[in-house]
Amino acid sequence: MKKLLIILIVLTGFSFLIFQAKPLTTDNIPEIKEEPEIENTEPIDEFKERINKKPFGIFITPETSPVQPERFSGYHTGVDVEYEDIENEVSVFAIADGLVKYSGWVSGYGGLLAIQHTVNEKEYLAIYGHLNPDSLVEKDEKVVQGQQIGILGEGNTNETDFERKHLHFAIYSNSDINLKGYVNNESELNDWIDPEIFLEQK
Repeated sequence: MKKLLIILIVLTGFSFLIFQAKPLTTDNIPEIKEEPEIENTEPIDEFKERINKKPFGIFITPETSPVQPERFSGYHTGVDVEYEDIENEVSVFAIADGLVKYSGWVSGYGGLLAIQHTVNEKEYLAIYGHLNPDSLVEKDEKVVQGQQIGILGEGNTNETDFERKHLHFAIYSNSDINLKGYVNNESELNDWIDPEIFLEQK
């Protein structure tokens, strides 16, 4: 009789648990949170729209430059993204995961970052010029795609080496640290890639 009573108690408790359990539906399945995908692969907002003075490969002299006054001559190794009309801070982003190879102030640029990015298993050096030197990520720091790496420097100040407010962005295809904004011969442009085409194919 005692055994029967124990069995009945156990069965009653088991039945209670079954009826109390909520059926598994789409409403009560725990949500699995996925890491958000980083979509920003461009170095700055409105990247293409604001390349309206100095595109890749344009040949300029102080007399023929679309920007006046001008102190440089040669074939442009990158693109200039113009922000003179924006008073607020403008963020600059890493176009891909990478390693900072240079971070600091450079004559002709003001604040500059050179970041080695690996894209499609090939290494490139991206130049981000005319940034506020105080905003730069550090040399030897690893960055991830879409990470803010600095902000544009104020135009006509030491932050941009007294250039206008804009981003000089260039892609160098060799392994050495090359910070040239212009090259003397058109053939030297073969070591550089048009950033607009590069980002489209990335």
